[in-house]
Amino acid sequence: MKKILSLVMALIVMIAVSVPMATLAGEETAGTDNTTVKGEAVETVEGAETGEAGEESETVEAVTVIDMLTLEKAYEYIEEHNQELKLMNDKINLYEKQYQDAVDRSNWAKGKSIGGDEEQNVTYRKEELLYPKQRLLELDGAKHEREEKLKELKSSVKKQFLEIGVFQEELLNTQSELAALDKTIEHTKTQINSGSLPQSALKQYDAQRVQMLSKLDTTQRQINLNLMGVARDLGVKLAEGIKLEQFDEELVLFDDTDIEDKISKAWEDSYDYRSQQGKLELAEIECDIIRYNTYVDNNLNQLQQLEAEVSNNQAKLEQVKPNLEATLWNKYYELKNLEGDLEIEKINLEDAEYTLNITKSQEALGTAKGSSVVDDTIALNQQKVKLQKAIHAYSLAVDELNGLLIK
Repeated sequence: MKKILSLVMALIVMIAVSVPMATLAGEETAGTDNTTVKGEAVETVEGAETGEAGEESETVEAVTVIDMLTLEKAYEYIEEHNQELKLMNDKINLYEKQYQDAVDRSNWAKGKSIGGDEEQNVTYRKEELLYPKQRLLELDGAKHEREEKLKELKSSVKKQFLEIGVFQEELLNTQSELAALDKTIEHTKTQINSGSLPQSALKQYDAQRVQMLSKLDTTQRQINLNLMGVARDLGVKLAEGIKLEQFDEELVLFDDTDIEDKISKAWEDSYDYRSQQGKLELAEIECDIIRYNTYVDNNLNQLQQLEAEVSNNQAKLEQVKPNLEATLWNKYYELKNLEGDLEIEKINLEDAEYTLNITKSQEALGTAKGSSVVDDTIALNQQKVKLQKAIHAYSLAVDELNGLLIK
């Protein structure tokens, strides 16, 4: 009894000593600052806890922090870190397992039957002929859903990249305009001090300056919102002062050679057609199982419902082609409208360049009237931004239409 009591007391002492040691070890590892390496993604771990003697540790999932990003690298991060895609991957893995289980069950049920037991025989035939195809259709649907989500995410990130580039250009233009305005204000103040102009001459410039400062704030907020959108789509954390490597979106006009033929054949390889075809096949298989494995009189209502489902799926299948053609033609005409807008902005840019050159010549001769070189330079810069926006809208629309046409 004394030996047992001694062992208990020794154990209590050991626990009392080890708990503070474990707590101290945990305190020493807590509070580590996140770090980034320029041009690279760094995975940091928050809330690490170290157990006694460092043998056991529990870590929170690493956070990837980005401080420099290209569009190509952004696409890679979508695949690696986007949570929606990860969930879809898990869903696909589950459906693959369910499909394989259904195939195994189908092989087991093949040829099995019990005389006079219609219900069990129907179950055998469904396990053999129907369920594997159902699971395969679900698996294809999950894979298609992931493909579409990935395309959507890539399109979203590209759009935000392009918008950030435009907003940054607008930011620089506004800053230049503000600097020019400040010079004008200083010159006006000099004239006021000399008595050449009244004090009220500053009012119009003060209002313009307030508007420019407001525009700077608004543009910076737009950039920040887009950066938040990029971080969300990628599933990463963007470092403060992140550098996005911009790219020039090369303008490539959509090749509409044989567009009628391309649109009329697009349905053949479309997921909508394959999916609806699969649904029709499943309805036909189930209908045949009931028809050939039961006494029709006992299952007349069920058979009629299945036959109606076959007819309904057949009608939906026949609608796939005209529905897809209508969608594609609408996208094509929208693209042509954007192409028209693009040409208009090109002409407007040429006009702005011509106007600036005329104003420069007039100022050199001392005959300039109305607008100044500064005003026309501002107008030219603004028109360049408008053209860039038109190019981006057109390019994104080309990507979308090509994605629907090319499989």
